[in-house]
Amino acid sequence: MTLILDGVRVRQRGETWLDDIHLELSNGLTTLVGPMNAGKTTLMRVVAGLQPPDSGRVLVDGKDVTSISVRKRSVAFVYQQFINYPSLTVHENIASPLRLDRAYRKSAIDRRVREVAAVMGLTELLGRRPAELSGGQQQRTAIARALARPVDVLLLDEPLANLDFKLREQLREDLKRMFDGSPGVVLYSTADPNEALTFAAPAVILGEGRVRHVGDPAALYAEPPTLAVAATLSDPPLNLL
Repeated sequence: MTLILDGVRVRQRGETWLDDIHLELSNGLTTLVGPMNAGKTTLMRVVAGLQPPDSGRVLVDGKDVTSISVRKRSVAFVYQQFINYPSLTVHENIASPLRLDRAYRKSAIDRRVREVAAVMGLTELLGRRPAELSGGQQQRTAIARALARPVDVLLLDEPLANLDFKLREQLREDLKRMFDGSPGVVLYSTADPNEALTFAAPAVILGEGRVRHVGDPAALYAEPPTLAVAATLSDPPLNLL
């Protein structure tokens, strides 16, 4: 599976949000690293079909999907602010995308829900509703729902940003194991360079709507090719004089 962004540009309110983005990503995990307003969310919205580009193309496995509607794209999106159906149980939330696909029988849906719930540590919570869950459990439910139905592209927009440190560490390791060997493209955005280093996956460094560099995060951290890359990956923040 491949995801290609070919010359993608987005302008809004007279400002350039994405500037001539050229990317080619293959199956498995890639991190999208950059500070606030770097263009990470806009790029993901373009891939998902939520934001039409002013120019350029989006190709998934060689097929041009630029003009294809959101519903017809094989894409799942997990937001920083977790979104669950409050009236549904955890089981029903995870099952919801599968129930929209007539190819899945009830027994297959239940089996898949339990598989994903086990990976995300939700097995004992399947009968509860979101209001009965902690913030971390709610976010795990949102991620599990996105993982339930196999898709070509999975987008995660800073999904752990609002969680406490210990829970972030735990979920980061869970996600790393889950995404190892994924047959689809997984794009994970973060403003935290430590997340990119922990995942040890190829990293796209984004800044001011432009791709600064693509490469191994540990190598880029050890020998940053530019000051912009060094500033993005430094922790604590780098002071530029």
